[in-house]
Amino acid sequence: MSIVKNNWWEEKRHEIKKIVGKKFKHLSLMQTTDIEKIVLNSGVGQAVGDKKFLENTEKSLIQIARGQKVILTYARNSITSFKLREGMAIGCKVTLRKKRAWDFLFELINFNLPCISNFQGISSKKFDRAGNYNMGIDNLNIFPTVSYDLTFKNQGMQITIVFKSSSIEENSYYLTLLGFPFKEKLQENINYNSKN
Repeated sequence: MSIVKNNWWEEKRHEIKKIVGKKFKHLSLMQTTDIEKIVLNSGVGQAVGDKKFLENTEKSLIQIARGQKVILTYARNSITSFKLREGMAIGCKVTLRKKRAWDFLFELINFNLPCISNFQGISSKKFDRAGNYNMGIDNLNIFPTVSYDLTFKNQGMQITIVFKSSSIEENSYYLTLLGFPFKEKLQENINYNSKN
């Protein structure tokens, strides 16, 4: 599959920082929020009974991250009723930075999310207290880079977009300028178009 090249890393990021900085009256671009990294995290509860589920998810995340190394995550406590032991590998994650993060965002917004059946946007209310945006994907088949034979039922992934600033308002505006498909924004556009 050919990868669509984009100019976000070279041009879009700088353009957006200027617009955000002006709106929030920052004296320099250094004060303006920016994306520091994107963390992809997948917990695999099925790994307790069969390590193959964890191995498949690890391979899937590597494919989504375009070959970047994935690290395993481990259980902090033992839960007897779930046959979970402290130190057992139960998930994996990968951290994307700079151009890798922007390439991932470009494809997520323009190709992956629109592949979700009956997609109606994502909530803008998923920011945590630190100003980072969190969203869940419950079907890794929306990523065309993932081999179909690696996916299974209830295999999901948490996406955390980590920002420089803790300002939810500023970070939300930043993502909106990127074209992030917030459902509230999509609904506004639908209402506007229906009136005109």
